[in-house]
Amino acid sequence: MRSLGVGIPILAALAVLQSTVLAQFTLLDGRADVILVAVLCWAMAGRGEDAMVWGLVGGLLLDLFSAVPFGSTAMILILLAYLVSLLRAGFWEANLLLPLGVVLAASIIFHGWGIGTMLVLGRAIDLPQAVARVVIPSTLLNLALAIPATQLTVYLNRALFPPEVTV
Repeated sequence: MRSLGVGIPILAALAVLQSTVLAQFTLLDGRADVILVAVLCWAMAGRGEDAMVWGLVGGLLLDLFSAVPFGSTAMILILLAYLVSLLRAGFWEANLLLPLGVVLAASIIFHGWGIGTMLVLGRAIDLPQAVARVVIPSTLLNLALAIPATQLTVYLNRALFPPEVTV
């Protein structure tokens, strides 16, 4: 529960940051998805259950600032946190490329979910243009955030949950 007391303020700050300041820094029409990266990193740190709650809270906060139906972002973030948490925590620390692979796959799934949601709602979307101008650039920005976010998450995880020492 300690991680939720820290996580909720972090997620609120990240949601505001992602929807305001970072919205001004785009690559084509793509933006960095800092909530997605934070949830994935927390799941990779071995805090899967907490990461799912982070996904719920972060997704609902993002939905307040977006055009997608309320709760749809939370659903995909919870699912992604669950899938990432199925693997052991130490597995991610062994290889620098694994978190990049997770962020790559999760970014594509995340944006695919958003596009699919909009299509189900009957909104017209030019799929090739959406992929070229939003999905690919957003994924590249998320990949750029992945390594520093992973390192910050490892630090936060160790600060909140120091390893037990046995004598």
